[in-house]
Order: sequence, then C-alpha cells, then structure tokens
Amino acid sequence: MKNTFPLPPDHLGRRRFLKSGSLLTLASLVWPTRTSAVPLGGGCEPTTDDILGPYYLAGSPMTTLVAAANEPGTRLFISGTVLSNDCQTPIPEARIEVWQANDAAVYDTSAAFNLRATFFSDENGAYAFESIVPGAYLNGAQYRPKHIHFRVNKPGFPELITQLYFDGDPFIAADPWASTPDAAARIIPLNDIGEDQLEGAFDIILDGQVGIKPNRFGTDGDLLPVHPNPMVDRCSIHFNVFHTARVAIHIADMNGRMLITLQDEQLSQGRYTTQWDGRDANGNFTAVGTYLCLLQMDGRPVKAQRIIRS
Repeated sequence: MKNTFPLPPDHLGRRRFLKSGSLLTLASLVWPTRTSAVPLGGGCEPTTDDILGPYYLAGSPMTTLVAAANEPGTRLFISGTVLSNDCQTPIPEARIEVWQANDAAVYDTSAAFNLRATFFSDENGAYAFESIVPGAYLNGAQYRPKHIHFRVNKPGFPELITQLYFDGDPFIAADPWASTPDAAARIIPLNDIGEDQLEGAFDIILDGQVGIKPNRFGTDGDLLPVHPNPMVDRCSIHFNVFHTARVAIHIADMNGRMLITLQDEQLSQGRYTTQWDGRDANGNFTAVGTYLCLLQMDGRPVKAQRIIRS
C-alpha cells in the first residue's frame, strides 16, 4: 500500500522553502520528519528505470520552483527521500533533474527552460519541488499518461533515468512503459490540499551497485508500437530521437534481409513518423506475413518491432 506524508498545517513552510531555493531546512520547514525509512512505493528494490524521452535538455536552472507562479494548471508539490537500496541510508547531494509537459501537454524546448529544473537532495537525502500537473499528450496512436521525468546522479551509483506517474490515470494501462509491472512503485497517489493544489510523495531508491548500469530503454532513441498492426494497406511508424544522430528506419524479413529503407538521414532530437505501404525497394508488394521494423542510430541497432502484414 502506498503511503503519503502527513499534511502540514498550512502551506507557508512550502512557500518559504521554495522561495529560498535551499534544501537545507527541508525536513523541519516543509514536511514533518518521517518515522520510517521504508520507501513509499513499498518493498526495497531500486527505483526502476524508464524511457528518457525526446525532450530532455541539459543545463536546466538550479531551482525547486519547476513551474513559475503564473504557469497555468493545478499546482503540484512533490517530495521524497533519496535512499540507498537498503531503504534506510539517505543519499545526500544527489543531483536531480526534472522536466515535464505543461498543462496543455506541450514540452518547451526553448532556452527559457520552462518546466525544467535541477536541485540536490539535502543532508538527510530529502528533496521537494513545486510544479503543475502535466497534461497527457498523444504519442502516435495513443495518449501517454501524465508524467514527470527524473534524471538522478550521485557519484558511486549508476545513473537513474525514470518517470513518475499518477494513480487513476486512464492512459496507464495501454502505455508500453507505465503499464510494465516494475513501474507500479512509480505510480503515486496525489492528495488534494485545497486551493487547486495537489501533493504527492516519491522516494527514490538508488541501486547500490557501483559503476555504470545502462538504462534498459536506452538513451539514444525509441521505436513506438506500429499502428495499425496487423496492417493491410499501410502502417505508421512513430519513433523518438533523443539526440542528434544519423537515423535509419529499415524494413526487413524475419531472416534479417533488408527489404527497404524508409528513412536514412541526420535528425535532431524529437519525435518523428514515417509510413510503410508494404512494398520493397523495387516497388513490389511483399507477401502476407511477419516483418521487422528496425531503428538504427549512427549505424547501431536501437530497437525492432514486428509488423504483421495481412
């Protein structure tokens, strides 16, 4: 069962903390001292990774006020503790980067760094920030649930790239990332604290393994589910590019023989779509059967999806 911090008597502590931009007085000023170090998501497993997404920007400002005071949307307070995987040892000075879509489900990738922030956990491993509830946006043929991206770094621990989701979101069940069983501890309840404000708690458990642990979703790009699949006349292929690279989309048979290259060009960070009409490179229609859609970046294979041609 997921727990949440008890509510403070008023929001004055939050406001003073966020305006100061310091985490040094977090435990006494914002939320009461916790009586247990058990992670809010339950269990004692490290927080699982998730897709980086195409909208990460390095160099976000040092602040805990992720959403400016005039940003439209429901105000959201998120807090938690960064812990080692014994679920007891706090990790101070963990660098936390967060980024998200706005209330209209749009990411700002301008130099303004809107809805992006960097901050550190305090000496007790505690962190907190204020933002707004992000919108759910259409990603290919389906909506992505509302989410906030996290990138957490601390020397001696593998980098964690993950996403935070929210209880009751109707798009979680169909989402290929939020619906995975190990994302359950990253789906948190939100409490209504009045005045169009919500709060939630998210403990981050870092893996105790020293060294580099690759994100299982990769940090280069991602190939989303093909739609429609099975296909008859044509299908749409949606893919994300996380950094500038030479990007190729190939169609191959199940023996790995390349049939056609749909795209092969230098692309910048972003989300893209191409289509396949069932033909090979010679313009001939392929037979009914199963094929592979392959995403390559800078000549390296990133991901493959099966396409059923009926």
